Amino acid sequence: MNIEMKEVDAAVVLPIRQKVLREGKPIEMCKMPGDELSSSIHLGLFYENKLAGIATLMVDAHPDFPDLSQLRLRGMAVLPEFQKKQLGKLLIEEAINISQKKHADILWFNARETAIGFYEKFDFSVKGNGFLIEDVGNHFLMYKEL
Repeated sequence: MNIEMKEVDAAVVLPIRQKVLREGKPIEMCKMPGDELSSSIHLGLFYENKLAGIATLMVDAHPDFPDLSQLRLRGMAVLPEFQKKQLGKLLIEEAINISQKKHADILWFNARETAIGFYEKFDFSVKGNGFLIEDVGNHFLMYKEL
């Protein structure tokens, strides 16, 4: 099994975001504020030399965590045909590793309600009540102190 993770350009992650996270929506809806910043890190996970999963880390401060150095995880996704191969686990572990190397105090993100159980396996906690992201679904703020 040949698995490789490397940094990729922002444009590389958009088709997977579109297919997994914004199905049926135009590619423009897959761009996120901060994607093009030099401080943002886009990870591509390649399985047998095919891009199978992605995640983006960016500097973004959530008001619920004042006075903490923060990184935000955005747009994490694994293509359906590559799911159940532990690739999501590799992506989240790398996101945690990078966050620690960057001396972040906390890694946070907005998780889909259906993904909470996955993130809890990596000691992420839910903070507050759920909220609706229009045209996407119910989400919860999740975080992990590093």
